Amino acid sequence: GEYHLFHQQDGTWAHAVSSDMVHWERLGTALGHDTLGLAMSGSCVDDGANTSGLVPGGGMVAIYTSTEGGEAQSLAYSTDRGRSWRRYDGNPVIPNEGRKDFRDPKVFWHEPTRSWVMVVSLGDRIAVYRSGDLRSWTHASDFGEGKGSHAAMWECPDLFLLDDVSTDQTRWVLTTSIGDNAETHGSTAQYFIGDFDGFTFFPEDDRVRFTDAGQDFYAAQTFEKVEGRRIWLGWMGNWAYPYSMPTKGWKNQMSIPRELTLTTRDGVRVLLQQPVRELNALRGRATDVGGLSATDTTTGLGTGRVVELDLTLDVSRASDAWLGLCRGQVDGTLQEVRVGVLPGKGIFYLDRTAGGLATVPGRDGGTAQFALRREVAYRPVDGKVRLHVHVDNSSVEVFVDDGAPVGSLLVFNDPRAQELVLGAKGTAKVISGAVTPLSLQ
Repeated sequence: GEYHLFHQQDGTWAHAVSSDMVHWERLGTALGHDTLGLAMSGSCVDDGANTSGLVPGGGMVAIYTSTEGGEAQSLAYSTDRGRSWRRYDGNPVIPNEGRKDFRDPKVFWHEPTRSWVMVVSLGDRIAVYRSGDLRSWTHASDFGEGKGSHAAMWECPDLFLLDDVSTDQTRWVLTTSIGDNAETHGSTAQYFIGDFDGFTFFPEDDRVRFTDAGQDFYAAQTFEKVEGRRIWLGWMGNWAYPYSMPTKGWKNQMSIPRELTLTTRDGVRVLLQQPVRELNALRGRATDVGGLSATDTTTGLGTGRVVELDLTLDVSRASDAWLGLCRGQVDGTLQEVRVGVLPGKGIFYLDRTAGGLATVPGRDGGTAQFALRREVAYRPVDGKVRLHVHVDNSSVEVFVDDGAPVGSLLVFNDPRAQELVLGAKGTAKVISGAVTPLSLQ
């Protein structure tokens, strides 16, 4: 009856619970430091059958990376719905054995082979381990050599089944994040689609597929068995500037939860992401903006910094069509974040170069570029594009058409920058859509 979110906080597991993935209650620290060092990233399973022998009557088992003596995989368990935790006396359950990077275990039950499966980062690849009891593990396979992007080390893997809504086929999806690198101006994430037999992952092609077109979506992990849905959320941040947000009272945030499916376009399977329906409960009174247009100018759509825009645009007569968000004159300078399309060039873009923040302190004592523009290939069908946007005080998340591509950006425009506009070179028109304020109250 609860969603459990565990996140990194100074090498410990902070803990929060929610009934709807929207309203969260913070609990105490789940896993602090112990004799095996830090409690780094990992995952948690419901061992209802007590396969581990640690939770009579059923309970939760956390699988995490400990650090003393090198990164290794360890267990903790809870029999009171995660309110208190005990470390397993036999930790680590998978020792380091000389590995440099060995972390972020994601564990799930694989019913066809009646085994627990772990995918874990091993530097430049993902290792697969198997267990019948969560305590004794055997290595099954590795994946990654010559596959995907290797711009930096791989982290925080996940492996899960998804339905292809266009073909009624089911496929396995393997996701992994990619650390800070010059090629993508920071960190990013990618995914692979294929088959999995409980031992080995077999990709269906060699395409490089990035998870997010923006700059700030990393280490996403999924909830399973959620009324038949597969839902994830990720860290809205970047390893180019992980600890240097210009905020007070907090340093980082999670994305909004997203429901995942697959579809096939032009013979290529792609991941779809959509905001979960539970977010609809936050909506206030919508303003219909259907029929508004912009020709070589901008047209106002309203104001707000905690707002949802869901618009279908006719961009067939535009060379550039965009939404200007978090916009306004601040001390004589226009601040604005743009999300838009270049229809003739086949591009979707996110642009915070006018966001009021050029650089931020980097992770190694230098500076990191924050005023970035990101572009990915995208071509509107029949000259139409749907832009479904969630704007929060410090973030923008954009879902294009039926959920691909998707773009996520942190934004730190001045709080006075509240305007929302439609802009175009040429003519862009709102075929249908609304602007809706959001509130947690």
